[in-house]
Amino acid sequence: MQVQTFNEFNKTVFEKDEHKKSSNYKKLTPKMKTAVDELFSTMEKNPSDFLTSFDKTLKIVAKKNGVKEKDIMSYFDKEMLSI
Repeated sequence: MQVQTFNEFNKTVFEKDEHKKSSNYKKLTPKMKTAVDELFSTMEKNPSDFLTSFDKTLKIVAKKNGVKEKDIMSYFDKEMLSI
């Protein structure tokens, strides 16, 4: 068994689905939760392209899930204010 220092171990831990623990997320409708989850998973697949593809991905996810883009952005605004 290989022994790791805490710092080495801490770098390997990913915070997957951390957003699902927030009170703002828990207040969302099932459609919005699906849209937010899909947006997160899509963006996690290609994190290096995050800034250039976020708007496009947001539009695609909103349309696919039948929610408004502004509602998803409102969710992210609330999350940012709660930090």
